[in-house]
Amino acid sequence: MMRIRLLTLMFVSVVISLSAQSFVQISNGSGYADQAYFRLSDDAVTPVANESWGLAFSTIGLSDAGISVNESTTSVFGQSVPELELYLTEATDFSATIDTATLGPRLFNDESSWENGALNGAAAPGDPFDLGWGAYNPVNHSLTGSRIFAIRLRDGSFRKFMIESMAGGVYTLRYANLDGSDEQTVQIAKDDFPDAPLALFSFETGKTLSSTGAWDLFFGRYYTKLEDDEGNLLDYPVTGVLSAPGVEVAEAVNVDPTSVEYEAYVDSFNTRLDIIGYDWKSFDFAGGWIIANDVAYFVKTPDGRIWKLHFIDFEGSSTGVSTFEKTDLGLLSSVASPHSNFAEASLFPNPVVNEATVAFTLKRAQNELPLQIQNLNGQMLWSATIDAATGFNVTTLPALNLPAGMYVVTLGQGKDAVHLKMVRK
Repeated sequence: MMRIRLLTLMFVSVVISLSAQSFVQISNGSGYADQAYFRLSDDAVTPVANESWGLAFSTIGLSDAGISVNESTTSVFGQSVPELELYLTEATDFSATIDTATLGPRLFNDESSWENGALNGAAAPGDPFDLGWGAYNPVNHSLTGSRIFAIRLRDGSFRKFMIESMAGGVYTLRYANLDGSDEQTVQIAKDDFPDAPLALFSFETGKTLSSTGAWDLFFGRYYTKLEDDEGNLLDYPVTGVLSAPGVEVAEAVNVDPTSVEYEAYVDSFNTRLDIIGYDWKSFDFAGGWIIANDVAYFVKTPDGRIWKLHFIDFEGSSTGVSTFEKTDLGLLSSVASPHSNFAEASLFPNPVVNEATVAFTLKRAQNELPLQIQNLNGQMLWSATIDAATGFNVTTLPALNLPAGMYVVTLGQGKDAVHLKMVRK
């Protein structure tokens, strides 16, 4: 028998708080009817009904063109659960009628990144200009739709659709019934969602809503590949946690979650979406839900703050209640790592009115050291490179026309990078 593992969703605020540690009890409702976008800094949760959207369009940067399908479903054992099903069609002419008998295999999201959703998975292997839903023209830098898809909605009806283009940060979506009737065209502009990394579109309403801004973890249902008793990999729905764009996660296994330190895992942080995933709990038909008591997760948000998560309890689909411990480890960076070239770094004045100064000390001189400014969603707002000497260095950030808010200044790159929080007044 296949072993099924599920993860639940956080909905309520902290009930016990001890220093930087807090015990949080959360529910996503009976049958996991909702998904949610969770922020670690203040336990803010934005619940979104599974049925409220169909496609998620990435809004990070002007060039990113990731498009995912909503794989969330409620969990009702023994009953047929309405869900969205995405297929690639053989059609090359949008006006042609689509026969469901000719549809290709069902498409699922890739769990590696939001930039590689189910629509992007249709790309031809080895073709760097094939985006799955369309093609990139390196001459004029345009993105033009090249494939037609079909989606089965939760009520059983079908729609055909294609992304006609993505230009100037605007997606153009064209959709209709399979016979071409009730054709609609919708434009989804990234600028309309400045604080959210995803724009969520509903075929039922024809409207687009925001995934909310500054969230760190997505809690909800999605498909992943699980192995059955015969060794076959099957796409199976689970309930789990996916990290937001710009968030990095490291998993610590075979440890004491209450005492494990993040320093041993500083080189293990990864932007892959499903590092936390669904398997911090398992179900035993004799004993019920079992929580892994030797696993902890370190989550680094785009502002450089690190949090430790340790799941404690889960009550199942009847209530959807889970309990976990969250520890704020502070605003940390690779300066704390003995492997880092940085000895220290700071930014002043902070809050910033016009210009800001970054001061840092290097163990070794470094040419073309990257210096970047990003918002909390990981969007690049400004970048440059500087030549830095061994020892103390000072550089000035330009007076950028940034709106008031919080930003992240990053020195270096990859695992040897310093992240400094900058507040713009």
